[in-house]
Amino acid sequence: MINRLLFIFLLFLFGVSLHAQVNSSCNVPIELEQAYDRDVKSLAMKRMNALNSPDYNKIEIPQSWQDTIFEAIAAVYNATELPQRDSVFNLYCVHDVAISPISTGFLVGVDTESAIGAAWDAGNTLTGNNYLDSMLTEYNFTLTNYISSIGAGVLQTDQLLNLYALGNDLAANVPAVQYGEPDFLIGGAGRITFDIDNMGNRLLDFRFEWNDCFDGCDNYYTWKFQVTPDCQVEYLGFEEFGFFGVEELPDPVNCMLTDIADPIEERVTVFPNPFKESIQIKNVAPNQAWRLFDAQGQLLRTGQVHDGQISTTDLPKGLYLLQLRQQTYRLIRQ
Repeated sequence: MINRLLFIFLLFLFGVSLHAQVNSSCNVPIELEQAYDRDVKSLAMKRMNALNSPDYNKIEIPQSWQDTIFEAIAAVYNATELPQRDSVFNLYCVHDVAISPISTGFLVGVDTESAIGAAWDAGNTLTGNNYLDSMLTEYNFTLTNYISSIGAGVLQTDQLLNLYALGNDLAANVPAVQYGEPDFLIGGAGRITFDIDNMGNRLLDFRFEWNDCFDGCDNYYTWKFQVTPDCQVEYLGFEEFGFFGVEELPDPVNCMLTDIADPIEERVTVFPNPFKESIQIKNVAPNQAWRLFDAQGQLLRTGQVHDGQISTTDLPKGLYLLQLRQQTYRLIRQ
């Protein structure tokens, strides 16, 4: 902690900015679209609700709301010069799962004496009510359980919908339906927040949470980014919290999402991995600049490659990110 504070103080003293915009792209790669579809729909619903948009009453989440968010996340994802992007998408794999309004499970309360309740109690998805059945068929719902004591049908779909809007629609048009709402567990760890400032910059916070996550988690670490209207990305810093004191980040999850899209550098070789006393580098130009970060994406040191190696004798054991020629290498110190 002292070293980190000293580093920040020296940057301030010599007028060096911690933040710098890097060029990126808002094009959404297919692997990002597949991995973050649920997250984006969740963020779109939260934003529509916060802005009191009439679109919040639509069952299918409007694509325009999703595109604005997806493009911002893609800009961070495509900002390969930022090692903090690596922490978010490869190492700690942050998703918006805490208090998410998106679920594929649908809980529908009905009159226990109704024909709908009787059909569900018999294990039938379709009930004989034309309006309800058309909705269940259109959105590919199947009945997984019926809790007869409270008249609650538990349904499942493979689609990501605004189930609050669907529940309100059914309650308004099917007399036997009393309510409909997402069927999800509270207490998942990890969240993403999205906002737009008055300059049109899109603000994204990726929060990794750990320890006692049922009540909101005892510890979290947040990476903060800004995406300009022309898709430049700026890392704004981090926020960390510990209910019983700030702890070091735990071992990475290592989903390695960006490995699918990252170009493979065939000429430059970085080894060994794990390393001990030094990092060896083959086929790199003399005096090539490098930067070394910890697993949280905090800059530890910079330098130039001399004699094809970087000395690491004073580094503690752990995971490190070496940035070299706009490529990021994940290395472990034994």
